[in-house]
Amino acid sequence: MADFPVYRMPPPPILTTHHPDAVGFAVSTSTATMMGGATSVVWDTANNAYYFPFRLYDWATAYQLLFWVGATSDGNIDMAIYDAQLNRIVTAGSTAMSATVNTVQELNITDTILAPGDYLLAVACSSGLGTTFVSVNTADEIALATFPVYMQASAFPLPDPAVPVVSTVASPMRIVCGIQFRSVF
Repeated sequence: MADFPVYRMPPPPILTTHHPDAVGFAVSTSTATMMGGATSVVWDTANNAYYFPFRLYDWATAYQLLFWVGATSDGNIDMAIYDAQLNRIVTAGSTAMSATVNTVQELNITDTILAPGDYLLAVACSSGLGTTFVSVNTADEIALATFPVYMQASAFPLPDPAVPVVSTVASPMRIVCGIQFRSVF
């Protein structure tokens, strides 16, 4: 059997926090369907960072990060990808949020080749009250056990290395954000 070909799932063109390769996606999505859809939510505290785990099954090149701006925008955002040891691999850096609301904002990053493995997608925002993101409502008590959300206070811009903890917020934000990939051949 050593000569039998190994077929891996190619990376998606866009991986979001609500994609099947996001850890715990199945439970999170089914509970989101039961509990309600996407809504615009206020970023809870200025300079907080949230970390969302995901897994790659094959090599991929990350070339853009993205997030869905909610009903209002204010301040700056920083997004990054971290490895399983919490080292920052690539960051978009502090970027002004788009004045266009209810739209996806894309952030260019240096093309970065990622190996198969576990990673974290991180998002931090410099503002609190005037900034909203689109978030999918999930039944937190059910989803947190399988789709963890990590957070870090005073983490803007995003640090290297990260020091996140499992979210202590009763209803942690599960904002719609993601990564755009190209396959590595």
